Amino acid sequence: MRRVERKRGQSLRALLSCRRAVGVFAVGALLPGANAGCGSGSTSATGSDQSADMCTPSDQDGVNGGYDTVLVSVSDTGFSVGGVDSGSTEMNISVQNLAIVTLTLTNTGTKPHDLVVQCIPTGLPATCMNPTSCFDNPDDAGTSTPNAVTLIPPIQPGTSQTLVVQVPLVEGIYNFISDVPGDDTTFEPDGGVSGDLVGDFVLM
Repeated sequence: MRRVERKRGQSLRALLSCRRAVGVFAVGALLPGANAGCGSGSTSATGSDQSADMCTPSDQDGVNGGYDTVLVSVSDTGFSVGGVDSGSTEMNISVQNLAIVTLTLTNTGTKPHDLVVQCIPTGLPATCMNPTSCFDNPDDAGTSTPNAVTLIPPIQPGTSQTLVVQVPLVEGIYNFISDVPGDDTTFEPDGGVSGDLVGDFVLM
């Protein structure tokens, strides 16, 4: 089994240093506090308690939201971002946190494939309730892969499926795979992935 290594640079480590788990809300929903930064938990000069800020992730670029349309193809040997005939070998989907993404997955392979996204740790204090941040899909019927969410269930060869989802608030790299039996692709306990049918959602 081939192991895919994800190298994270200094800027990404900073990006991941302060995060919290936030579920996906219906399209158009408002999320208060999305622009708040990480606080120290100290009392301000006016005496107000700012401990809640410790559970609010910073936004490294100060930008979130927006609308993106993403086309992804999946074959029996890999994912690629771009139209079916684009010739793309890119495996990363880069969008702003809290963006509303219209995602279309097209199966160009010879057997069914799905799209399952791994949750990531928030790195925030244990008192912040949610230790992980996950994509959410109200239509998710569950997945056999722990700590992950099925965004698009198995689709047959030659077919496509489209999903509209608001991505999480927590910035970072969310691996995605196809975990249909026979794909031999799994998430590893240390956060890596193994197998060929892998890609990344990069939330900025």
